[in-house]
Amino acid sequence: MRWRLLSSLAALLLSYTNAFSTIIPVDTSSSSIRLRSDGSANDVLYNLLQQQQQQSDNNDMQNSHVKESPTLVLEGFISKRRAIGKHLIFLDVMPVEKVPILDTSSYQNKMKQKKRALIDGSLSEIVPVQAIMRRDFWNGIHNQTNIDNNNSSSSSFDVYHKIIQPGTYCRIEGQVGPSRNQKEAILFCHSITYTLANNNPQHLRNVLKFVQEGVLDATEVLNALPVLTRVEELTPSFSSNENQTYGKLATEILDRFPRKFLMNPSHLMGSSDSAKKHLLPPVPEECRNLPQQLAASVGESVDDDMVTISQALQDRNKEQGTKQKKAITITGWIQNRRRYQDSVSILEVVDEFSSLASSSIGSETEDDEDDGSEKNDLDMRNSKLKDLWKQRVYAVLHPSALGTRNQDELIIYGNILSSGARVAMQGFMMMPSESSGSNDDDSSAATFWVTKCRLLRSSWRPSDIRQLIDLVHDGKFDIEEAAGALEIPYSQVEELAGGTTSTAERQWLTADLTQSLQGENSRVGKISDAMMQSLATFASARDEYPIHAVDTLKRFDDDETQNTDTASILESNEGNPRRTSLEGSRWQYKKRPQLEFMLEQIAEVLRSHPDYGKRKLNVVDIGGGKGLLSNLLAETFGDDVVVQVIEISRAATVNGMMRAKRRGLENIRFDAMDATKVDVQSNKDVVVALHACGALSDVALGHAVSQGAGFVICPCCFRSNPHLRVSIPKGNSDVELVTAEEFLDVDPDQYTSLKQLAELQGDIKLASKAMHTINALRASAVNRLWQSKKGSPERISTSVKTFPIGFSTRNFCLVGKYDAQ
Repeated sequence: MRWRLLSSLAALLLSYTNAFSTIIPVDTSSSSIRLRSDGSANDVLYNLLQQQQQQSDNNDMQNSHVKESPTLVLEGFISKRRAIGKHLIFLDVMPVEKVPILDTSSYQNKMKQKKRALIDGSLSEIVPVQAIMRRDFWNGIHNQTNIDNNNSSSSSFDVYHKIIQPGTYCRIEGQVGPSRNQKEAILFCHSITYTLANNNPQHLRNVLKFVQEGVLDATEVLNALPVLTRVEELTPSFSSNENQTYGKLATEILDRFPRKFLMNPSHLMGSSDSAKKHLLPPVPEECRNLPQQLAASVGESVDDDMVTISQALQDRNKEQGTKQKKAITITGWIQNRRRYQDSVSILEVVDEFSSLASSSIGSETEDDEDDGSEKNDLDMRNSKLKDLWKQRVYAVLHPSALGTRNQDELIIYGNILSSGARVAMQGFMMMPSESSGSNDDDSSAATFWVTKCRLLRSSWRPSDIRQLIDLVHDGKFDIEEAAGALEIPYSQVEELAGGTTSTAERQWLTADLTQSLQGENSRVGKISDAMMQSLATFASARDEYPIHAVDTLKRFDDDETQNTDTASILESNEGNPRRTSLEGSRWQYKKRPQLEFMLEQIAEVLRSHPDYGKRKLNVVDIGGGKGLLSNLLAETFGDDVVVQVIEISRAATVNGMMRAKRRGLENIRFDAMDATKVDVQSNKDVVVALHACGALSDVALGHAVSQGAGFVICPCCFRSNPHLRVSIPKGNSDVELVTAEEFLDVDPDQYTSLKQLAELQGDIKLASKAMHTINALRASAVNRLWQSKKGSPERISTSVKTFPIGFSTRNFCLVGKYDAQ
């Protein structure tokens, strides 16, 4: 195991979460401090934080000025990345002080490159540093040097939010601040320099696009790609003989690097379960062994009366100093989880869980006194964290505490007891003073050594639910406990335990349970009064256009009830007799059901057209990409339709044309053009769009109204493409371009609030209500504009439908059928 290669000194440094009896001084006379790769980085961070806190306390007593904290500089590889929304990212950084240098003198002979081998050999001994990117701490001034002046630091954050990925080498500048975990420090990033790319072409593709858009410094990117010498090489070349896309250019650039010179993200993140376990940090010193004073008590009888965390802490404070440790049963929510080697996990357990706790601590509120300085915010964060530590316990899942119990059970609970789960645990409580031997240690949380646990309610996160479902399916988890944790009938779990459900069925069940287990405390984001007011304002639209749920789960799983022609077409693959995919693949449980649903809705609209069967109907697919839906549509309906795909990406249209050619389709064409500039005089009969992002859905509906066409529109990403303009009828034959808000006839501020709510994470019920509202407004707009058309020979009937959320969380669909005459 890679961590077992650590030297004794490195192993000691890895235990930087230990309590320190004294603060090791850090020289802060310089305005900046460089964090080294010799294993000292986390020590420096923690001790610098301790010095600043001590200085702050002393100055508070003396009412004097606090010295500004120095800027910290960290260079290294990003090993892990966890984004929470668009404003917060947690990073693990492997400190490496010298970026690999490309030896251009021996460039022609790639085998002579030995630089990367040195990096591979040393990474296994490097302790990662925790860093955090938060929009309110970001300035990114140095990143703005060669960028358009109208780009703010906020837009800079949006760019680096996307390009800082595992495997990239970066230079980070920032300040030390407290972590949510006691006795840990974290680096708060002011700015980041993109120093060396990783070897992922998709990541580099985004980087190149940002350069072209003028939001990322071309010189910075050029320096990060040492095989290039000119800025012009960062831009794809389009000519009559060549169609070079950003993706193709990214691949060509990466192919010019010597093999293994750039970092593979999977090398740092772990490409398999065993590799990921090897990447786990060692167990903190204070949790490596069961405390001697508890060893004799393990296995004794336990008080089955469950108590809350606050009650348990209160009772234990009264009993401090007693030699006999009494086992108790506590219940609470898991706020955070940290996993370590040797199957050890440490759970942060609280009485009241909030998914916002990790991001809201230290943020300004209306009641907080804020002088505008970051130092004030960090001090406030530290103060709040100290208060929180006194209200929670750190529960340790350790093999020694569980005694001779099944080790598989330890691993199972270590995996499923994640943030957002509710748990009951039996074990022994130890207060901070009992662990440290000091009576004045009030800055730490109590430790609870778990001897037995039970999952009361699963986390709402899909990966956790799916893991629990698979455990039940494989007969590795108690049925009664699972039924309670998932809040579903015992009979349903019993059926699941029979082992006959397919992978696709388990995935669909996961999606349904994810929705049912979400609520207020799982929200990742704050709900404003304006958002709730927007829902109330447009309640009448939801009443006018209620949801018609199309439950097709059973149908897709039952081959005998499928439409034979459609099913056979969906199975074919670019001219091959059948499409082959693994059982439970994304094609089986997501793409295929969505395509089949869309084909069914389109078939209804086509057959409602007065000219169906009399002539070829013209169908246009707005934002059709590489034509996965349109090719199936052209193949399914054959001579009854002529299909046009409008897609702004030239590469996607080329891909789609090749697919159509391999299928022998002659009733489909692909046009690389802006959907807002489609020829509205081309007499389209049906407009379709699958997962049309943001205002592109409004564009598609505008064309349907302008051309008197039926439609099947599946919206997606409600905040995307706000710049697009919608064509609506003007007079008998003309059209005009308007904003999405003008098309919907809504107040822009209210619509912004609705879109924000529709993108809310962690509360799909509330988000779905906002999605329903937006689509009801769209249906209302279609009806209003259709009635205002002069001389329209046809009438349209609009409905809002949904397909099972197991296929996609963006499961709304607007359907416009011709009314029978």
